[in-house]
Amino acid sequence: MAKVYVYQARNMKGELITGEYEAENIREVAIRLRGMNLYPVRIEEKRTPSSFFSLTLAPKKEKVGKVKLTDLTVFTRQFATMINAGLSLSTCLNILSEQSESKALRQILKEIQRMVDEGSSLSEAFAKFPNVFSPLYINMVKAAESAGTLDETLERLAVTLEKQQELRRKIKSAMTYPVIVLIIAIGAGFGMLTFLVPIFAGMFESMGAQLPLPTLVLLKMSKFITSNILLILLGTIILILGAIRAWKNPKIKDKIDEILLKIPVFGGLIQKTSVVNFATTLAAQVRTGVPILQALQLAGQTAGNSVFRKAIDLTRQRVREGERIAPVLKETKVFPPMVVHMISIGEESGSLEQMLNKIAEFYEGEVAAAVESLTSLIEPLMMVFVGGIVGGMLIALYLPIFTMFQYIK
Repeated sequence: MAKVYVYQARNMKGELITGEYEAENIREVAIRLRGMNLYPVRIEEKRTPSSFFSLTLAPKKEKVGKVKLTDLTVFTRQFATMINAGLSLSTCLNILSEQSESKALRQILKEIQRMVDEGSSLSEAFAKFPNVFSPLYINMVKAAESAGTLDETLERLAVTLEKQQELRRKIKSAMTYPVIVLIIAIGAGFGMLTFLVPIFAGMFESMGAQLPLPTLVLLKMSKFITSNILLILLGTIILILGAIRAWKNPKIKDKIDEILLKIPVFGGLIQKTSVVNFATTLAAQVRTGVPILQALQLAGQTAGNSVFRKAIDLTRQRVREGERIAPVLKETKVFPPMVVHMISIGEESGSLEQMLNKIAEFYEGEVAAAVESLTSLIEPLMMVFVGGIVGGMLIALYLPIFTMFQYIK
């Protein structure tokens, strides 16, 4: 049964045209409009009193899985290449949905293709999946649609995502080693206290000798753990869940972010990472033509640290009042002087994007050096930590034996 659809479309001159069409579905309306050299902006069914029931009784959409940053990066790079080659949006989305290795992304791309075919803009279709496409991604695509630079914008988005992926990889590789070593150390200590120490405790008890203080402390710890093992495990689970919940509390998280910035080595790494995120995001949006206030808002969301986010939010408020970016950033005392100085030069010379790219490039190198320094510092510290735990326990266990040998001599 044919339905009435209301549409908005732009002609070859860019003028907005509205009207109505009677058709079987939205796809048919979109095809008719394109046949008239009109670009559909919005197509929707004309509301009638009975349409309420059809909408409320519509089946719910299936939930899709999580899309990895790697899959999104590959999709963006390939999408940019296809658009640059002159393929239509629908064709690109169809090809990419078929060849994507991610099942979740395949489902999403098929849905986006359907929406585009029915007349939705690409940015509107992306906005339906906020868990996959960030506000930065959506706004840059939206600006590119208006400017006609979709292929260039997607290329820059791909570069931005690749940099984010590389940054995460470096930080993850730096933190993986200490976390694994810490887990092994805790596991070894727990295993010795619950299995090895009780064996020695029975031997020492049968000997009836007076035990040194370190050995007595170790035996008491072992006895406490073996007697209350279920209580300890329950307490550990509660502690982990409490820590996760506390981390989600904005006030507690803000305080933790402040403390992290003051920790030697770690604080420097966090600061440099936040600067890279800020500069990369802002440069990409300035290049695309996103309004500066909106660009600053999105850059604040990607900063990664609440201290930097607040500083960027303050900057956005002051820029709205007519001030320049650099003086406000300087007042926050969060960004390094070099960053403030280069942004100031960029604002004065009209080369803000170039300066932001140089800042990002410089601090990407600084992050790589900080990660390498952190790794070289952590490795010996973790070895000493593990050696101290295991070695200390072994010494405490063998002290009574050494004392017995002295009495025998």
